[in-house]
Amino acid sequence: MINAQTFDLLHLIAREMKQCYDDLFGGIQVIAYGDFFQLPPVKGEFVFKSKIWQQYMTEVLVLTECFRQKEDAQFFRALNEIRFGQISDQTIDYFMTRCFEKDENLNTKYTRLFFRNMEVDVYNNNKIESIKHEGYWFYAKDVIKNPNIQCSFQIPAAVYLKIGAIVMLVRNINVEEGLCNGTIGAVILIENNAVWVKIECVKEEILDCSHADVGSRFGLPLKLAFFFYCS
Repeated sequence: MINAQTFDLLHLIAREMKQCYDDLFGGIQVIAYGDFFQLPPVKGEFVFKSKIWQQYMTEVLVLTECFRQKEDAQFFRALNEIRFGQISDQTIDYFMTRCFEKDENLNTKYTRLFFRNMEVDVYNNNKIESIKHEGYWFYAKDVIKNPNIQCSFQIPAAVYLKIGAIVMLVRNINVEEGLCNGTIGAVILIENNAVWVKIECVKEEILDCSHADVGSRFGLPLKLAFFFYCS
């Protein structure tokens, strides 16, 4: 999402820092990654319109293997059609089978989608309160080494869980085993420092530009993700 003007500016700054004026970023090795089919820069032109980009960024590697949707070829194909803006009638019909106006029509495997986090929180709180099991709070432990830097963690500061709650992973733990950001499951057992989905407390670190640890959080990488609770 970086724009062309910022990319050129970073090149000039790095060149001055290294006192090397003939190479990209003053001779610093640069790997740029992203997806131009996703969101454009908030302001300015796409980075590939930069003169520096066009001059130096000549080697392109396209990643084609899908990991998150590798078990559902139809869903993966539908997402790719949306990505390229070439949506077939088959894909439209496929997504319309997931469109419901009332909860009682929802398949228990479907996740509810909302436009705003406030609506998500209200829905999830109502669902977990409807569960008859005892609830437990899990609080993360933060270590902030530089109070002048605001740390934004993926792991929530606190999470309230019950047996039967639908939860979603918010960090990649083991991609090969399917434990990646966005994975959804149901809580079947709660222990002191873990829940049986089973996902244990993990450590998340915030690094500054020099890769120094400026803050860390130790907690459950989960948040509520109810679609429909069946007792």
